[in-house]
Amino acid sequence: MVVVGATDRPGSYAAQTLLNLQRAGFAGGLAGVHPRRSDILGVPCAPDLAAALELVGAPADAVVIATTAVTVPDYLSEAGRLGCGGAVVFATGFAESGDHAAQQRLVAAAGRHELPVLGPNTSGLVSFRSRAPLWTDPVALTPGAQDDGIALITESGNAGLLALAHRQGTGLHSVISVGNAAVIDTPDVLLNLARTEGLRAIALYLEQIPDGARLASALAAAAGSDIRLAVLRTGRHGTDEGPGRVLDALLEEAGAIACRDVHQLLETTRALARGRRTDRAVAVVTSTAGDAALAADLAADAGVELADLSKSTRDDLAGQLPRTAIPANPLNHTTQLWADADAMARITAAVAADPGVGAVLYVQDEPPGLHPEDSAEWLATRDGARLGGARKDVDVLLVAGMPGQEPAGAISGLPAAMTAMAKLRQPAPEAARLNRIAAAAAGARTGTPALGLLAEHSVKAVLNEAGIDVLRHAVVPVPPDGKDLDAVSTAVALAAAQIGFPVTLRLSAPGNGCGADSPSLVSGDKVSRKVAEILVEAAELEEQNRNDAALLIETLARPGVLLTMTAHREGPVPALTIGLGGAWAQVLDDTRTVPLPADARRIALAVASLPGTATADLATAGATGAKLSDLFLEGGFAELRVTFCEGTAVRAQARRLT
Repeated sequence: MVVVGATDRPGSYAAQTLLNLQRAGFAGGLAGVHPRRSDILGVPCAPDLAAALELVGAPADAVVIATTAVTVPDYLSEAGRLGCGGAVVFATGFAESGDHAAQQRLVAAAGRHELPVLGPNTSGLVSFRSRAPLWTDPVALTPGAQDDGIALITESGNAGLLALAHRQGTGLHSVISVGNAAVIDTPDVLLNLARTEGLRAIALYLEQIPDGARLASALAAAAGSDIRLAVLRTGRHGTDEGPGRVLDALLEEAGAIACRDVHQLLETTRALARGRRTDRAVAVVTSTAGDAALAADLAADAGVELADLSKSTRDDLAGQLPRTAIPANPLNHTTQLWADADAMARITAAVAADPGVGAVLYVQDEPPGLHPEDSAEWLATRDGARLGGARKDVDVLLVAGMPGQEPAGAISGLPAAMTAMAKLRQPAPEAARLNRIAAAAAGARTGTPALGLLAEHSVKAVLNEAGIDVLRHAVVPVPPDGKDLDAVSTAVALAAAQIGFPVTLRLSAPGNGCGADSPSLVSGDKVSRKVAEILVEAAELEEQNRNDAALLIETLARPGVLLTMTAHREGPVPALTIGLGGAWAQVLDDTRTVPLPADARRIALAVASLPGTATADLATAGATGAKLSDLFLEGGFAELRVTFCEGTAVRAQARRLT
């Protein structure tokens, strides 16, 4: 390890890094770079990086660069040339301050020797297993602290600082702050951690919308290793709300639990790391009626099924519980059994042995500052519960309800524990599907320019060719020179008669989207009068749009649930956004987003979750949505928006990629 810019100046990033490493007991070679001093804070120093590497005896796994922005590119070039493993750059003064040219110079310097660089503007990284806190603030690594295999990837240095301070970093494997992510970003770190032995769960703190293809690939790697995810994303109600919804949908596909604050993020990740996947239900054991009642409510809120204990289990419990206790789930064993580890082991074993139970939550808070003799009672009670679960090979997760009163090894917060239990009872995310999403995202990157709106009749022809039902219709071209208007009117009236009255009539032209529908037309005379109105509208089109303009004559849509499906590339990956059409769209203002590609079953489930779709034909909606999605991905579209009535396209508009 080499710290460039080594100093003993209090409060400096370099001095703090050196102190962190020393206090943590970092066992690797350590040297500093300083132009004049040979020793700083007891760390040997050399005037340049090459000489410092001689002090550590080998190319450094990591080089911490704690110098000004202008010096960073040269140090990165040298570190890469000398074969160092990577670099951490604390300096500011790059893209975050508007100097994008400075950041480009940093990227170019790192790229000369393909040097991985964390930062700039990063708070650093902390590897608990290596006892290596390369961090700008004081970090105290508790000796012998339990490692639950939990990592935090954060786009906020402050969130990393909070994680390190929370419960003294207990359970953490690593914390990585990506800073400006000029070279290494969140998907890169996630992919690396997904391949790291011993990782069980990863917390993501996101401020930006990552590259979708690489994020989906990293999520697929995590799914393949059964690494569980929790995520806290800021900016959910800002300018990126639309793309953010696609990101949220992608993370949900990867099994990530959305969190609202850093405490919930960390504790949910802790619970995910400790639990096992099971399709069986959950049991709750505690010593108070209040905790039992609260646990039942929070389980319902999180969608957790509490096991219905069998009669034999209830009979077994009745013979072991005090007479005032009721054998039920949640189970209040009462304080009469407090500190009786043997009794607690028997009771928890009886609950864990029930065929419907896959996990047990034991709820206990321990007030801080207890006298050791008093604390021993809390310990005996919970250790008995843990022993009972171990006897039946069922996880017993210790949970504290009140932050700040967590016993050692407990999950802080029943909501976090319940949310994790609900997720662990669901099927594991599909790595293969996430890889397909990654491939679709890589096929046409977000931001590719799009053409203007195609004429609706052209879009419907494409839909029809793809096997998607469209309303019975006819198309009569509009003469670009404005002549033969009587012939146009005659042709429209004849088409309407062949389709069968009543019909609707509207202008279909490039750039015009879905033109305004006419009222229901029930006769040839009414059709002719409407044709005259529309031709006046067509004459006002720009010349380039008149060339493909037409009159679109359609039969009326039959009654049914209107669904609008929009396949688009507005987010990090291609997606299908589904909502109700017609007046209900304004009333309910609710949508569902599905990353693409997607099959009929997945789309049907999304439709079923929308309010107002109880009478919809879900099978038809799913099949139609799947065809639309395939057409969108294979047809080079930037956007494809269709309103369906029971699987038949009523309105359609599209933009192609340039």
